Amino acid sequence: MMAKLRRPRGSRILAPFLLLLGLTTTHHANAFYNSTSALGTNTNEIMEDDASAPFIDLMKMSLPFREARPLTKGEIQYDRYGWPRSIAPGGQAGTRILNKLPAGTIPRGFYTVLYEGQGKLEYGNDASLVEHTPGRDVILIDPGKDNELSATLFIKATNPANHLRNIRILPQGGICASNPFQRVASAGQCQGDYWSFEQHSSKIIFNPDYLKYMRDFRVIRFMNMSGITRNPVYAWEDRASIDQSTWGGAEGIRGAPMEVMVELANRLHADPWFSLPHAASDDFIRRFADYVKVHLDPTLKVYVEYTNEAWNGIFNQHAYVKQQGMRLGLDPDPLQASYKFYSQRSVEVFRIWEQIFGGKERLVRVMGGLIGSTQMSKAILNHQGAYRSTDAYAVAPYVYGDTKALRQARSVSDIFRIMTDPKYPHSLPNEIELIRKQADVARSFGVDLIAYEGGQHLVDWNTKSNDQHPNNLFYQANRHPQMGVIYKRLLEGWRQAGGKLFVHYTSPRIYQKYGSFGAKEFITQPDSKAPKHQAMINFSRSNPCWWAGCAGNSLVRHTKPATTLEAMKIQSEPLDATAPQHEPVHGEPPPFPMGNVTPEQEFVINNPIQIARPVPPPPAQRVLVSMRNSPGERYVNGGNALIHLRRNGSDPWQGAAHYLLRTVAHGKIDGIQDLAALWQASWDQNNLYLRIGVEDNRFVANSTVPWHNDSIEVYLDADGSFNGQYDGRNDFHFIFDIANNKVALGKNSPPQERIALNQRVIREGQGYVLEVTLPWNSVRMSPRPGMRIGLDVHINDNDGTPQRKGKLTWRAREDEAWRNPALFGRVILGE
Repeated sequence: MMAKLRRPRGSRILAPFLLLLGLTTTHHANAFYNSTSALGTNTNEIMEDDASAPFIDLMKMSLPFREARPLTKGEIQYDRYGWPRSIAPGGQAGTRILNKLPAGTIPRGFYTVLYEGQGKLEYGNDASLVEHTPGRDVILIDPGKDNELSATLFIKATNPANHLRNIRILPQGGICASNPFQRVASAGQCQGDYWSFEQHSSKIIFNPDYLKYMRDFRVIRFMNMSGITRNPVYAWEDRASIDQSTWGGAEGIRGAPMEVMVELANRLHADPWFSLPHAASDDFIRRFADYVKVHLDPTLKVYVEYTNEAWNGIFNQHAYVKQQGMRLGLDPDPLQASYKFYSQRSVEVFRIWEQIFGGKERLVRVMGGLIGSTQMSKAILNHQGAYRSTDAYAVAPYVYGDTKALRQARSVSDIFRIMTDPKYPHSLPNEIELIRKQADVARSFGVDLIAYEGGQHLVDWNTKSNDQHPNNLFYQANRHPQMGVIYKRLLEGWRQAGGKLFVHYTSPRIYQKYGSFGAKEFITQPDSKAPKHQAMINFSRSNPCWWAGCAGNSLVRHTKPATTLEAMKIQSEPLDATAPQHEPVHGEPPPFPMGNVTPEQEFVINNPIQIARPVPPPPAQRVLVSMRNSPGERYVNGGNALIHLRRNGSDPWQGAAHYLLRTVAHGKIDGIQDLAALWQASWDQNNLYLRIGVEDNRFVANSTVPWHNDSIEVYLDADGSFNGQYDGRNDFHFIFDIANNKVALGKNSPPQERIALNQRVIREGQGYVLEVTLPWNSVRMSPRPGMRIGLDVHINDNDGTPQRKGKLTWRAREDEAWRNPALFGRVILGE
């Protein structure tokens, strides 16, 4: 009996995509393959090149139309779910539905495209139209001679009164409802319970090949699928929705709805591991827990974790916990403050879940840290007695040896020698020793040691192409039977050293310069070609879970010690600078140097302004914020500032992030008492709204040259091209002379007699605020969520000198932005 999946209070339902519970009331025997498994797996990010292909509807993994430049072009208006509502003449909305996937990832053959509304669809690359009737196309997807699957879809025209929407791209065949793990060609292969993909996609939801692969794992970690990495989501209303045209897209925006994740856990009878967004409000956490409590199979446990790798400087969640720790005065050392805030917020999240669940019997409360630092482990678990509210401490045991040595390798044999040679810090024997040390720490705190990620870590972030050395050796090594031996020894060493649940990183994915992390290279790859997967399955079957409570639905907890590890401090190691801080995303290598580096630190040069403990501004404060405080900043996709759609018709700044100017790019600034500044922005389809707040101890205007006065410069690269010189079209340099309330265009801006922008200056005490409304059409751009633009803000300071004394900038490291747009900062237009 299939029952409708209930939604949380206040949510919407857009027919026909109604999720249905598949196996929560009548479990099939196949769903219990994982009942004694000691292993879990991480999910992948939802993208058009995800070789795990989790969903039967290919549209759900596609690139959002608004992100798919240059496939999408011209003036386009979108509805709230991302479907193009109107397309201006000469424009089109395009998307990639598949991108360079190995042939066989999904079946070659005919696919049905269903849609609502009126318009014109076209297909490209490996997809071609075979048959068309209103509301239904049949296309052929054939990988062709390159043995790769790439496919595009275009909306060439749409009727604004009944626009094309709810597009679904579905394979032929279906499943027997009693066995969702196997595709069948027709009803004749079922005993009266045949569901075709075309007619029942809203009930089937998941690719049977994906379910078949995932059913061997006891725990599913949804960190990647949920899209929390660099995701600044705060409010419940901004969560991922099942109604969105796609769940794929750019980092910080993509992510599966929680309804889908809960449904997958139910169908697999696997314990879900939820990583909650770093900036999520208590209300967000509470509603999330409430939904899980109501809809998750009551025989399943729930792993609860606050954010992911809060210690890792390449992620903006690290910047966030550091800022919050300093704001609360948790420790004078920024790193220690970040550990303590992470610990403190984790406990707050745990308590919300305990309140909703009416206790902790089904909850596994997880904190995580760096495997190479027991000092970090102790700081996190010890802070305010956090270990008493924690059940498991999670680390990531990765084996690779040493990156510098791997770059010198000349054969696959060299790779395996480096991975196993004790002289390298992250060789197999040394990694097992790190596990043993962490297990001792966990045991003394009365918590389990588990792995949130783990496996091999053959990746060189300095490489620029998939074929650059040593990448090809890495791929060969991951395909070699010896890698299966490495995995066997790692998993056995994990158990012997004291580890419990091991969650591998990651589900099937393509091997490329960003790493060879997939257990398989694609979801249907034969086991015989996947030595890592074979080794894990063999280990799982020969080592059924060995700890108390593993196979049940309640956690068996340890007795907590009366005192903590203060007496063991002499055994602490410093932070392990050699540990991998991998970026498990496609598209870009880590944007910041390895190490505990926050996004904003990367851009600070000599003589940076230091801003003390961050405190958000009170809502009623008229000026932006005291410059002696550092409000929260929202960075996504590797250091891009995120600015949201305008949310309040009367107040464009409601909910807007703030960004501090920290770099002295010219002259001298004598600390925050001399000059300090920040900016914030929002946008809508008509305008960009920009507000810049400045604190200046001496306001001077004694020059006819505006940039020698106290003035503000705003730089805009409206199409985000970041060329090395101004393009004469939409690269602009605005100079706001504050004393004279005038604005001038820099000489390299496009020649224009007049730009229709509105500005006003508000003076308060030793500060002033500039508010600017800039129409998009004046800079020849049509905005869309997910669009990247170039932006920078500079402040000139004149303290009575004939020329400016110094310049403070947001992103440019040198005072050359007036002729080089490549120096501008990167900004993403959010929703």
